[in-house]
Amino acid sequence: MNRIAALATITLLITFTLECTPEEKAITLYGGAPSGLIIRSEPNTTGEKLGLIKHGDPVEVLEQKEPSLTIQGKSGKWTRVRYESVEGWVFGGFLLANPPQKAEEKKEYPTVTSLDAGDSGCYVTLAYPGGKVETWYAYFDICDAPILNKKI
Repeated sequence: MNRIAALATITLLITFTLECTPEEKAITLYGGAPSGLIIRSEPNTTGEKLGLIKHGDPVEVLEQKEPSLTIQGKSGKWTRVRYESVEGWVFGGFLLANPPQKAEEKKEYPTVTSLDAGDSGCYVTLAYPGGKVETWYAYFDICDAPILNKKI
């Protein structure tokens, strides 16, 4: 009977221990080198190149190696990562905690090239960078406004 009680106690302890073990959560960082971040076979700048992490692409962090150092003005540690199917080392100074925000598309504003009076408004001709030209009718009189040859 004591043997059964001891076995039951051990089973409960093992079950309880397994259930209480905290799960390791993967740490995700993002490539932060605009031209791409080289994945190497060893934690140094002479290790074989295994791949290239595109700017903004996520990587899973597997480990970091001491000491912290500075490369190209960035401080960090050599960090072992998994990127797609490749595992290797990158310099952590070029990893980002958050994905980079995409730059807004550069807006190109038109230039007012002519203003011609109409019956109850004004015809406005706009020239866009790249050669596109449009003429619009404004239902209010802006022909006297100082906008000729200005970007709007």
